[in-house]
Amino acid sequence: MEPNFNLNRPPISDEEINSKKDFGELVNKFKKQSIEKARSDVNFFKKKKVTYSAIIAGVAVICTITYFSVFKKNPPKETSNDKIITIQHQHTNFKNTKLNKAFIAPPIAKLNIPYTAYKINADQGATITHKTHSKIIVPKKAFINKQGQDIVGDVEIRYREFHNQADIIVSGIPMAYDSAGIKTYLESAGMIDIRGYQNNEPVFIKPNKTITVEFESEHTADKYNMYVLDTVARNWVYTGRDNSLKRPDGDKKIMGLKRQKEQEVVESPKTKELQKQIDAIPPKIENEKIGYEKKVKQLCKISAPLKPTKATSGRQQFQLDVNYKEFPELEAFKNAMFEVGTENKNYTADFAKITWTSAEIKEGPQKGKNYLLILTQINRVEQLVVYPALTGANYDNALKAYEAKFDAYKNLATKREANEKKLKEEFEERQAKFIAENKKLYEELTKERIRLNIAQEQRQNEQMASFTNSQKVTRIFQISSFGICNSDCPAKMPQEAKMNPVFLVNDGASFITPGAVYLVCHTKNLVYNFSYEPISYNPREEYTVCVMSKGKLFICDKVTFNKCIADNQNKIPVKELGEDANDAHDLKIALGI
Repeated sequence: MEPNFNLNRPPISDEEINSKKDFGELVNKFKKQSIEKARSDVNFFKKKKVTYSAIIAGVAVICTITYFSVFKKNPPKETSNDKIITIQHQHTNFKNTKLNKAFIAPPIAKLNIPYTAYKINADQGATITHKTHSKIIVPKKAFINKQGQDIVGDVEIRYREFHNQADIIVSGIPMAYDSAGIKTYLESAGMIDIRGYQNNEPVFIKPNKTITVEFESEHTADKYNMYVLDTVARNWVYTGRDNSLKRPDGDKKIMGLKRQKEQEVVESPKTKELQKQIDAIPPKIENEKIGYEKKVKQLCKISAPLKPTKATSGRQQFQLDVNYKEFPELEAFKNAMFEVGTENKNYTADFAKITWTSAEIKEGPQKGKNYLLILTQINRVEQLVVYPALTGANYDNALKAYEAKFDAYKNLATKREANEKKLKEEFEERQAKFIAENKKLYEELTKERIRLNIAQEQRQNEQMASFTNSQKVTRIFQISSFGICNSDCPAKMPQEAKMNPVFLVNDGASFITPGAVYLVCHTKNLVYNFSYEPISYNPREEYTVCVMSKGKLFICDKVTFNKCIADNQNKIPVKELGEDANDAHDLKIALGI
């Protein structure tokens, strides 16, 4: 069975919730009033302990009743004229805990997008034209109250829109989207918040009625879906594909610019040449490595001489005629005896009594140390592992020759080691130069691309600013229940790079502790939110960073932040948003969007 989201429940307004949400304060207030009343009783001092305990015990039940009574009060009425009321939310700051943190929490109240209210007759319906040229089409007899009865008379429609990243930040509306455990962020093509009231009491849309909002959007791509915000489940709910896009005549030019802005990677002859030089460096490093390995192999090959073995008394020995050209390593064992190794299990003393017709020697299991003696008598063949050994003067002379050869070996080994070390140092030095060159080229390429992107965006913004509203696109929202609706495209969190930022103020003299970090993407209408975790980003994108700390907003512009990325620097300089910033438009200018 598919999940059943109750999206048309009677909502309590944010104003009502925020103004009444501190339950602890309500309890303390009631407790204080109860104690003062008890103290006025003449019996209080006689039965102080019993009375006080009874008061405290009753607080929980009475406060619960009082709490719900408070919510039944009507919110204060706003001043209005005949047609339009502009309402600005007032928000109270609360401690950031899971119990009382609001799901929709604007960072600074005065910057928040205000509602515009329109009065219409419920019986007649109306078509409302908003200041952005969006249209709100309300059918006749479209409203009911919480008892399900038809609304008669005037209804107040409260409406606001969100178009860009600044609007999203100041609204406090979460843009994270969790679908089947996969977290993404919504790239918005336009978002609306629409409510209905009569005498400050919420009204609801009839089940068989729909309010249509024709939303003027600057985002022309055909890739978005429709969502509504479920504030109870604290997640966006997918309602369908956004197939409602209406394009006015004559908008081909703006569509081309938008597509270019969203999809084109800006390049120039300089960036192409830099990329070509960067691509040529890895093969150069590989060639250096091959050359180094070849030179090491060409160094003189040396091997340690074999130390002569002195014959062991009591072991069976053979004296053989050896071809030293075939076994040059036995030169040191001229006139040597061959001892039978203890590993030979087939050897007996009778071997010495037998006249063998042939004896052959081959390389043994341990090269250069032992040999295989093959003895043959007619059809009988025996194999013995034997070891060359010397006796008397032969051993002494062989030992002296070994020591001279070993000294020469050590000298050659030291020389070879020094040559190999020198070759390695030369290779590592050239490799380090290539790596440094690659880093320098990459930094230059990054700065050039940033410069090109900024220049292109400036040109496009200038062209876009010259277009009229008729060249925007219209997105159709079909509203069956009041609340927040969005035309969005889910985007994954960038994972190409990460940093643990330190946000510096006062020219680096001190730092701030962020309560929230907003990563504003300039290539998409998108804001990523971070708390205390590292920031993840894509080095090929452009971002402005907005930081919330102790009730203030701080900004690092895109040029500064992209320079920090290019320099691999996690110390991010930020500047406080000035007190003269009074609305979302001021924040938009500060963000450079």
